[in-house]
Parts: sequence; structure tokens; C-alpha cells
Amino acid sequence: MIRIYTFTYDGDAQEAVACVRCARTALPEAVVTVVDDSAAPVPPEARRALVAYGARYRRSSFPRCGNLRGPECVRGIIATLAKGAADGDTVVKIDSDTALLSGGWVREMKHNGLALHAAGYRVPRNPSERSAYGNCYALSGRAARMAAECAAIPPLAPEDLTICRAVMDVCGRERVRLDEPWTPLNRAGRWSWWNWDSRTANPEDYARSYDVVSVGNPRPPHVPKSARREVMRALCDARLNP
Repeated sequence: MIRIYTFTYDGDAQEAVACVRCARTALPEAVVTVVDDSAAPVPPEARRALVAYGARYRRSSFPRCGNLRGPECVRGIIATLAKGAADGDTVVKIDSDTALLSGGWVREMKHNGLALHAAGYRVPRNPSERSAYGNCYALSGRAARMAAECAAIPPLAPEDLTICRAVMDVCGRERVRLDEPWTPLNRAGRWSWWNWDSRTANPEDYARSYDVVSVGNPRPPHVPKSARREVMRALCDARLNP
């Protein structure tokens, strides 16, 4: 079974709806769960839209410290990902401002023996060390449960780096795949961010070129926040109508 979780709140309500639509398009067989923030829940109309797109809806009470940080938040997230996951399951965590456009790499998790698959980068202070971007990553069910047992989490530790390192520690670095995202020097990268500074950025081109696209990167001052959901909708439309 493929289980997808997105953690959202009132400020990203419309992006969460677009995120669920993208995930259901890329992986229609997956069980998608939206985990809302009890301290700042999405409005009723957004909740209805999420359910209409086939998502399960629940709320969490752990503090999120602004951007999914801190021991309580990290433990809450990994416990959510691990709950009910069988060894052979694949568990995906995706930010609500991120569009999953292709499910192929997620489906491959059942066959490639990986414990974690994400986009990653070299740690500047230690080029031999690599860590993951948290906008979208997939774990085996077993890795999620094993990572949930890790107890040492520093104050304000970020969710993505903490969970990635926990999986590396308990499963081994050889079972972690971190793909380089697209850059001018790595044009084969299948993970990217929407280019808000480009006047020629095209949803059809992005939908053909990338598996995962985030719209959460900084926008120019003249671009409203509502443009994020519009781009995500356009990306999903482009996948549905290639």
C-alpha cells in the first residue's frame, strides 16, 4: 500500500487542495491523508474540497513551531507516518505547497529495497555528507517505524533533516537515495522549484520534465500568494492533458 501524508494549516489551505489533487492524479491507488493543524485549521470549504478529492482528513495537536520544527513536532510527524504502516508499505510525506506529478519513483520503492528516497544535497560544511529536502520524500513502512524509535532530537530540529538522518542511522546510508534536483549544472534532475522570476515558465514544460515541483520558494513582491495554487492546478491539468 502507498500512503501519502501532507501536513497543512489555514495559511496553506488552497495549496493543500491542489496538492491532494496532484497526488491523487499521480498515484490514484494511494491512500491520501491530510493532517491539519488544530491550532490553525483550514476553513470548512477547504476541508470539503480535500475530502471531495478523495483525501482522509484528521487534525494533529502537536506544536509545529512555525515550520515543522522541534522534538514534539518531529516525533508527531514520524509517529503519524509510522502508524499502521506495514513493512512493505511505502509512506510519502509531501508539503502542501508541492506538486507530485509522477508516481513512478514512489512505486519503485517496493522493488528497489530503499529505505528512503528524496531529493538531496551536499552539506556545505561537510561535502561528504548529504541530507534531504523535506518537500517530498518516501519511506518504507519499516524505515518509518524504526525512525520513530529515535529519541535524541535537538531543540528546533527541522523535520526533514532529522528524519533523513534517523533513517540513515538505523537503515544505513546505502539504502537511502538522494537525487540531485534540477540545476543549470544538472539538467537531468527530476525535482525542481517553480521559477517565479521567469516570464516564460510553462506548466506544460514542467509537467513533462519533472516528477516533483515545489512552489514554496520565494516569490517576487508583485506575485500574490494565490499564484501558488494556480500554478499547482495548471501543473496537474498539464499532467492530465499532455
